[in-house]
Amino acid sequence: MRLLTHPSHQNTREQSNGTTKRVHAQLELASGQVVPVFVKQPSSSWLAKLFVALPRLSQAEVAFYSQLQHQVPIATPHCYIAQHHHTNFILVLEDLSQSGATLRSATQALSPDEANDMLAALADMHRQWWERTTEYKWLAANCHREQALGRWLAPTLCRLGLYQARSVVPPELMEPIRRYARNRQAAQQAMQQGAATLIHNDPHPANQFVTAAGEPGLLDWQLCRQGPALRDVAYLLATSLTPNTRRNEEQNLLAEYLGRLGPLAPSPDKAWLLYRRNIVYATEAMLITAALKAMMPTPDTLTLLERTCAAALDLNAFNTFHF
Repeated sequence: MRLLTHPSHQNTREQSNGTTKRVHAQLELASGQVVPVFVKQPSSSWLAKLFVALPRLSQAEVAFYSQLQHQVPIATPHCYIAQHHHTNFILVLEDLSQSGATLRSATQALSPDEANDMLAALADMHRQWWERTTEYKWLAANCHREQALGRWLAPTLCRLGLYQARSVVPPELMEPIRRYARNRQAAQQAMQQGAATLIHNDPHPANQFVTAAGEPGLLDWQLCRQGPALRDVAYLLATSLTPNTRRNEEQNLLAEYLGRLGPLAPSPDKAWLLYRRNIVYATEAMLITAALKAMMPTPDTLTLLERTCAAALDLNAFNTFHF
């Protein structure tokens, strides 16, 4: 296989926003067939490079595509090349924009049926990987590394995010967010009670797609790790639904998800508590995105942060911790 259009050439289409450089190109297969591909490589932004390098996000995504992709019951782009060497990496993936798939924008609001379809796919993945993540030690290592970095960086990044996004963060959430950042380790432990499974950990709308056959899928697996199933549920609903839709539908959607998990599902009361707690994680993720500014266009970040803050307020999420 060889790339016919090298990612450094000017006639490629590069997307510079995000944690990596993303380029549309063409790949010649061994058969001689030429296919459109999507190439991910290190960003030209030093801040984005640092954000990827410290928690080893590129290693995680390369490992996902080389080791786990065919073990998850959810649609993902076909992977042609997945390589990593020190701080350099390359991922050559199916170009979904050319394969009939429907890609979602960062601020797209899902309908209840669309959200239910995504949750059903996640439930199937969570069920398949329930208490199986120890087979791949790097999944647990990603979780531990994120917690260690969070203890170090969360207070500063949350303060910066609150300043950058002060126009959309409700005043009554300012102090709860600061208190959470100071006590992040205890909060994270409370969020992760119960069985661990494989989680995507970043299923906002821009990381979702629907195949030409109508199957829900997920992109950008660089944050995948061992974690609580309700993390993906809370993150998806808080970022992907308008506040009004979420208020009206979240309990029904959560019940459908738990039904799909079957006997593995926690009790409804336990699930509701973990769901509320993990809304805090989604809010923190959007605050950090606002603080760094290199991961998503600011208007998109503010829209998603506004949604997650509304969920945190509605559900009194920050007060589910005891510190």
